[in-house]
Amino acid sequence: MNTETAPVKPGFIYSRPKKVIRLHWFNAICWLVLTLSGLGIIRGSLRFMPVGYAEWLQNTVGGQFNLIVGHSLLGLLWAGVFALFVLFNWTSVVWPFLKKVLSITPMSVLRDMYEMVVDIAKLFGLLKSVKLAPPGRYNGAQRLLGTMIIGSSMAIALTGTLMFVLFLLTPMTVDGAVFRWSLVAHAFFVGLVYIGLVAHIYYALIEEPESLQSMTDGYLEEGYVKRHCPAWYDELKKEGRV
Repeated sequence: MNTETAPVKPGFIYSRPKKVIRLHWFNAICWLVLTLSGLGIIRGSLRFMPVGYAEWLQNTVGGQFNLIVGHSLLGLLWAGVFALFVLFNWTSVVWPFLKKVLSITPMSVLRDMYEMVVDIAKLFGLLKSVKLAPPGRYNGAQRLLGTMIIGSSMAIALTGTLMFVLFLLTPMTVDGAVFRWSLVAHAFFVGLVYIGLVAHIYYALIEEPESLQSMTDGYLEEGYVKRHCPAWYDELKKEGRV
């Protein structure tokens, strides 16, 4: 449970501390820069950006070597900040969050997949008669995406660190199987995270724009919580927070 105190705001529920908000936007900025720099490292026939982008970016920073080092150092900073946040906020923030958002056991995954399919179908006017259990702080889709993003982020940090170490050891001959498979895994898990980010951004901007409120000042409208997270709202009532 979040133990950080915050001023009472009538009609609103305090949902997350400022340090979590700062971490969220730090993560967003890092992902933007890491994505642009990562795409600039790629040369050859496989391109995801306009022809000439990699050459332009590499020339801007003084060559591919500098771009790789800069990309890697930012990635290490990103992973290090998260590691420190987990270390110093495990009991108060991280563990309570993980208990609510992770979907690991086969039964929990199947349950969350069912909820996600029904919720998506209802967006298109289908399965309107299907009743789901009142969602808590996070619904099935959020738990699945959260689990995927957390797991993928750990894999990205691990493979990125491994590739950087191998690159520093043999910068001109990095073509071994370990490096190549690490690169494949790195790109694969980045792709998985972007699947989650697309869904996250869509819901935040289109379906539930009220949720953006909590990523600026930490508050959610009480009516929003009551409509979208009724089980969580009941929990807050029992705790005397609403």
